[in-house]
Amino acid sequence: MAVGHRMKTVVRWGFLAIALALLVWAVWATWPDFVAALRELNALDVTLALVACIVALLVNAQSWRAVMRSVGLTAGMRDSMRVFLLSQVGKYIPGAVWPVLAQAEFARDHGLSRARAMTGSIVAMVVGVVTAAVVGSLGLVFSVPGAVAQYWWVLVVAGALACMLLPPVLHRVVRLAFRLTRRTEQPARIGSWPLLASAAWSLLMWLLLGLQAWLLLHRAAPSVDLLLATGAFAFAWLVGFLVIVAPAGVGAREAALVLALATVAGPAEALSMALVSRVLMTIADSVGLGIGLALGGIPRRAPRSTGPAEPTGPTGPLD
Repeated sequence: MAVGHRMKTVVRWGFLAIALALLVWAVWATWPDFVAALRELNALDVTLALVACIVALLVNAQSWRAVMRSVGLTAGMRDSMRVFLLSQVGKYIPGAVWPVLAQAEFARDHGLSRARAMTGSIVAMVVGVVTAAVVGSLGLVFSVPGAVAQYWWVLVVAGALACMLLPPVLHRVVRLAFRLTRRTEQPARIGSWPLLASAAWSLLMWLLLGLQAWLLLHRAAPSVDLLLATGAFAFAWLVGFLVIVAPAGVGAREAALVLALATVAGPAEALSMALVSRVLMTIADSVGLGIGLALGGIPRRAPRSTGPAEPTGPTGPLD
C-alpha cells in the first residue's frame, strides 16, 4: 500500500513537471513574436487583459466546482481551487483529456468514487465546450449587421447545442463517454440547478476572455466591439480544443482568430492579438499553478470514510 501511494505521488509530480515544461515551451516558442507585438500595444490594456485572464481562470474553477459539488465533492473552496488550478496545466500536454483525467484523479483524493469523479469532470468539460460554441456562434452572428437573416441556421445550431445541457441529454452523452473509454460503472446524474450554475459561471468566463481580446484589439481595430471579440475568441478556443494534437490549441486557435476577425481586422492585427492573448493566458495558467501549489501542493488521498455509503443514482451504485 505504501509503495502504491509513493508511486502515485511520483506519477502526479511527474505529470505536473511535464505539463510545466510544456507550458514554459509554449511561452518560449512565441516569445520573440510576443515581444514584437507587445510594442504596438498600450501597457494598461495589456495589464487589464492579463487581469481578465486570471479572473476568468478563477471563474472557470467555480463552474467546475458547481458540477463537482453535485456529484458529491465536499471539499471546501480552498481544496476545490487547488484541485482545479493544478489540473489546468494538463491542457499543455497534447490531447484534450488530460485536464479531465487530472481533475477526476485529484477529486478522488476527497473521497469521490472514480465514476462520480469522472462524471463531474466530463460534464464540466461539456459545459465549457457547449457554452463556447453557443457564445461563439451567437457572438459572431449578432455582431454583424444583417447576418442573422443570412445565417439564421446558426441560431438553430446554437439552440441544439444548448439542449446538450439538459440533464437527460447530458446523461446520455456521459454514458457514451463511459462506453468509449470502456468504463463499466454507471455515471452519476446531475440535476438542472447545478448545470445552470455551471453554465452561468462559464458564460461569465467567456465574457471575461472576450474582454481581454477586445482590450488587445480595440486600438488597432476600432470597429471590433465586445460582442464580436467575445464571439471570435470563444470560436477560436473551440477550434483549438478540437485540434487535440496541439497542446492548448497552439496554432489552431490563432488561425481561427484571424479567420473570425477577417472582416474587421487585418491579418497582422488579429495575429498579434492572438499571440499576445496566448502568452497572457499561459501566464494566467502559471499564476493558477502557483496558487494551487501555495494552497497545499499535490492533494493526498483522504482516508476512506467510515460513515454512510456514497449515495446511489437511479441506476444503482456507482462504484
